[in-house]
Amino acid sequence: MKKDILASASPSRLGNISAPRSSQLCRIWLSLRIGIDKKIDDEMELVLTSYRYRERELLEELRELGRFWRTNFKDVIRGEVEDLDVFLGELEKRNILSLSRVVPVVRSFQFSPEKAVEEFCEVVKPFIKRIKKMESFCVKVERRGLKGSFSSKQVAEEVGTFIFATLKERDGLEPRVSLKDPDKAVVFETLGRWCGIGIISKEMRRKYFYLKLP
Repeated sequence: MKKDILASASPSRLGNISAPRSSQLCRIWLSLRIGIDKKIDDEMELVLTSYRYRERELLEELRELGRFWRTNFKDVIRGEVEDLDVFLGELEKRNILSLSRVVPVVRSFQFSPEKAVEEFCEVVKPFIKRIKKMESFCVKVERRGLKGSFSSKQVAEEVGTFIFATLKERDGLEPRVSLKDPDKAVVFETLGRWCGIGIISKEMRRKYFYLKLP
């Protein structure tokens, strides 16, 4: 089973390591060789949260829908699926009661807690274009682990300020902010030093029940 701890290994130490034979280990090895923690094909990464103490039940219910594995955090699992819309559609059909919410991850990376704002702003840059002119937005940061190393609220506010300034310069007008029901929600899910970023639209949230905001 894939372990989150593997993704924290230093790529600089892997130069003389031979590629593992199994396909699953090979995927991890390749991601470490190129110095990032993200998918290396077209599959969609996910962060899924179960209701309390129902993680094992959720893993069993998702078994046929993709690849899913435990993390070091209670009630949180990660996964990969080939087709996000097909996966979300199956969730709607099956009405999985152990599942609280799903965050599709468009990019994952390792970060330094002391540089969280700087690194989150850098990673989000290519995705700001998804927020169209006159659309409202918000930033959510869900921190797990690293207690006391950074404030999720402060990071969300500072990254939101960066996006606000970028949109204002691009569009020539004040962007709209909506914390409760934005047109686009920028979500950072952190598990230790691993972070996945998701861009969830209002349209998608209305279509799929499990795409809830933190």
